[in-house]
Amino acid sequence: MSVFFIALGGNLGDVVASFRSARRRIAQLPRAEILQSPLQSSLLYRTPPLGPPDQPDYYNAVISIACEFEPLKLLDALQSIEAAHGRVRAEHWGARTLDLDIIAMDAAMVDTDRLSLPHPQMQFRQFVLRPLCDIAPNWQHPRLQKTAAELLNALQQAGEPTLPKGIAW
Repeated sequence: MSVFFIALGGNLGDVVASFRSARRRIAQLPRAEILQSPLQSSLLYRTPPLGPPDQPDYYNAVISIACEFEPLKLLDALQSIEAAHGRVRAEHWGARTLDLDIIAMDAAMVDTDRLSLPHPQMQFRQFVLRPLCDIAPNWQHPRLQKTAAELLNALQQAGEPTLPKGIAW
């Protein structure tokens, strides 16, 4: 089994309910289970949007799963879960009900037309690194040879404002 880290994001509708529902559906995938950690998933963080400014703030979290799927098969399953939650891909970085991104798979590197792992922008996104550090601060980025905690610290040292305290969901 491989360990995958999945980032959850959304800013339309009842985001917390969508996150809970998505977490349940992911746990129900064949040969997959949400990994146990002190939190079982990260805390939930509220962040300003990266895309168009005329949209609501986002909520972000990260979960980890053990799964026997190949990465592209997991991506297909996650996109089906997004669609079931009303996800419409109309505008790049636009508002959405649910976004499920595979951000990493163990220490593996994957580069296809549809998927790059680790996520090529994760080291620049506190809304990914902060929740990842809740559950796996010692995970090491295979290309950058830095832990999630080191990457988060580098962002904060570069002047990125610290995210507000997260909440359980």
